[in-house]
Amino acid sequence: MPKLDASHFTTDHQSKDTAANAIVLYEFGRSEVEVLESERTLGVTHYCHVRIKILKKEGDKHATIEVPTYKYGNDFERVREIKGTTYNMVDGQIKADELKKEAIFTEKSSEYLNVVKFTLPNIQENSIIEYSYRVTTPAIWNLRSWYFQDEIPKLHSEYVAVIPSLFDYNVTLKGHYAISDVKSAKLNEHFLLNSQRHDCSRMTYTMKDVPAFKEEDFMLAPINYISAINFELRTFHEPNGAIKNYTRVWKDVDRDLLNEKEFGGQIKNKSVYAKLLPSIISADSSKLYNAKKIYSYIQQNIVWNKTLGKYTENGIKDALEKKKGNVADINLSLVAALNTADIEAYPVIISTRNNGMPNMIHPVLSDFNAVIAAAVIDGKTYLLDACDKTLPFGLLSLRSINDRGRIIYSKQSSDWIELKNESPSKKTFNIFGVISPDGKLKGKIEKYYFGLGAWVQRTKIEEFPTLEEYEEDVIEKSPRIKVLSNKVKNLKELDDALVEVMEFEMDLRENFTDNQILINPILFERQLKNPFSLTERNFHVDLGSAQNEQFNINITFPEGYKVESFPKNTAYSLPEGAARYQYRSTFSDNILMVQQITNLNHAIYSPEEYFHLKEFFSLLIQHQNTDFLFKKL
Repeated sequence: MPKLDASHFTTDHQSKDTAANAIVLYEFGRSEVEVLESERTLGVTHYCHVRIKILKKEGDKHATIEVPTYKYGNDFERVREIKGTTYNMVDGQIKADELKKEAIFTEKSSEYLNVVKFTLPNIQENSIIEYSYRVTTPAIWNLRSWYFQDEIPKLHSEYVAVIPSLFDYNVTLKGHYAISDVKSAKLNEHFLLNSQRHDCSRMTYTMKDVPAFKEEDFMLAPINYISAINFELRTFHEPNGAIKNYTRVWKDVDRDLLNEKEFGGQIKNKSVYAKLLPSIISADSSKLYNAKKIYSYIQQNIVWNKTLGKYTENGIKDALEKKKGNVADINLSLVAALNTADIEAYPVIISTRNNGMPNMIHPVLSDFNAVIAAAVIDGKTYLLDACDKTLPFGLLSLRSINDRGRIIYSKQSSDWIELKNESPSKKTFNIFGVISPDGKLKGKIEKYYFGLGAWVQRTKIEEFPTLEEYEEDVIEKSPRIKVLSNKVKNLKELDDALVEVMEFEMDLRENFTDNQILINPILFERQLKNPFSLTERNFHVDLGSAQNEQFNINITFPEGYKVESFPKNTAYSLPEGAARYQYRSTFSDNILMVQQITNLNHAIYSPEEYFHLKEFFSLLIQHQNTDFLFKKL
């Protein structure tokens, strides 16, 4: 680490990125395979040393450091030698405030994850913070990933990997930015194992002037795109000459999963649901009907404890008795129950959206952090997640939609399966209104939600303590119109459209005179802002599913008006039907009828298609924000 001096405080680092609230001046990481003295076993020690300058007040969040530690066997990884200092320039002198032990604590995140946290003291604008720590782990199969990129810019990021000649790792670089420099060196007889010394390679990777990672709307987890380096153990050459292969094939993983008590052992347990099923399903009903009944029963009778995991926490028997469990408790219960009912079903291990996409080249079981179910009925595969009480049968939430998962058929067979919703997210708004001679518009809006759109809306409603409180909130907060009442239908009927009926009135007098009426008939959820506004897009646009939106509008006018100006009927599409917009209107017998249809026909759009989407929405917004002008005859 370079010596800290006054120039670090006086240099205008803000010019590097005017939007940044902090900047990494220098960071250094080193991972080394070694023999852990306390256990006399192989492990990895990871050292991290970082220097950050706080540029703005809101940058003080970077003074709180979180170090995740994972459980292996009976013990967690250990964090030690935590040091930290805050430097401020006071009267021309550098003043140091040291991190105190009482500012360091450990927070239990789950049964398998603890987070060590500490906050550096006396943070001000222009403060420079410096901290370091070591983590020891038995996980020799994965050196800790090093992230060259973060949400703030970095001037210098350097990572060193010291690897004994006995170990052979796969090295993977991710992200858009190239490594600035790579150096390799040989460390003679550096590693001592079983009284024998072995050479090591020291690889140094450096990246300079790394821009901040800018998260974009409608994208997968940043971890998929941030510039980083990963090491995965391929082989270990034991001193006696034997070679241990750590790069496994999927058959090895399939066997291990199905032999695991907390995974395969739960699926095989048909006794849990054998006596219960006759009260849930009917022998005379179709398999699809029975599958839906089983899904609904588990969904409503086992509450998700908000913990992910591909292995059960309590086991499916205890989860049913206690009516609570983690993701695996619930979805492996679903697989077991379906199989008990003679419905073909399999577990699907997934990496959730925020966890990053799994390695597609070879199996890395640690990439997967959850499990869902797949039911095969009449030749069709339904992907199911019974954790969420607002998810209908056959629909996945955004949490689970993350490229592909691995469906485990047997101890010898598994395959990749695309995680997607076949049905589009659909919203339909029917607007009926009557304009009185004194300039008041009264009517109702019928809102129909289907697919992912219904799940989003039901999830929003479920956040309120009662349905009545949600309905009152809509009445209080609706813009542009006065809501007289709002009623929700089919909140619990997940296979049906979610329906809301809103009675409203609107005062048009500002746009109403004796001779004319100015009105925009799209009174509700009009698109005012382009969701695709970037000048440059680096990543795919991921909407979760295709999206359809339709407005059907019927407004009755007072006698004696004609249309003077109005948005022209139009229809336009993106290349290859990727999106389509239609707008039509008629005015006859004092009734204005408008139909607007917007179809986004792909769940995912490439960066190259982004600017087509941007232009598409620009035209859409311009068109639907054009008013109708009516004049008296």
